[in-house]
Amino acid sequence: MEIMVRYFTVLRKLTEKKQEKLKIKEDSTLEDMLTLLTKRYGESFERYASSGRVKKGLQMVFLLNGEDITQFNGLKTMLHNGDIVTLMPPIAGG
Repeated sequence: MEIMVRYFTVLRKLTEKKQEKLKIKEDSTLEDMLTLLTKRYGESFERYASSGRVKKGLQMVFLLNGEDITQFNGLKTMLHNGDIVTLMPPIAGG
């Protein structure tokens, strides 16, 4: 199946893309998608994708079809053909 992944801020620089279509297996979760993207884009991508999960701090925001994944099953949320996943790394400032 195919989904659309949209990148913001530093992830746009890492991937050199604003968005991309991604072919994934049926019954894939957001976590599976992150594993695939980490294999594709490497350690730097993984560092941002895991922000907030490994240690406390600012967290990556994941949207599935415009909705925060925390209202679903988090990274265990199942993906479906045509879904749009938005990845927004944490931003700090003041």
